[in-house]
Amino acid sequence: MPPFDKLVELAAQLSSIYASVAKQHQLTLNELHFLYSIGRYGATSPTAIGDKWSLPKQTVTSVCKQLDQKGFLAFLPDENDKRSKLIALSASGKIFIDPIIARLTEAELQVSQQFGMEKFEQLLDDTEMVLNQLATQLNTI
Repeated sequence: MPPFDKLVELAAQLSSIYASVAKQHQLTLNELHFLYSIGRYGATSPTAIGDKWSLPKQTVTSVCKQLDQKGFLAFLPDENDKRSKLIALSASGKIFIDPIIARLTEAELQVSQQFGMEKFEQLLDDTEMVLNQLATQLNTI
């Protein structure tokens, strides 16, 4: 198997693992990404979440509506751009996502420690370098 085919399969497998966690909590993977990002890093713009997770604007809007209907989001004025709003967690959104984030963080920490933190950091650095080189190559085609 060509190395990049394996890399793509591994990336899909990683997404599948997180999609299974999302499903356990009656969420889609995109909903989990949203709640995780806001729960971990605080209020943010819809554009920033879309950029972080490579989601089109239509998907971002749809996921915002879904999570708002579930009562998980609060929308705040953006002090830097009066036309925009920031997405934050509502009280019920925080109560819902905090234990999920804690469980994910604990599992991820255990795995990285079992693998070896130094080796894991090197894996991340190497993966980032490969992805940056691929992006450069594909942008020059």
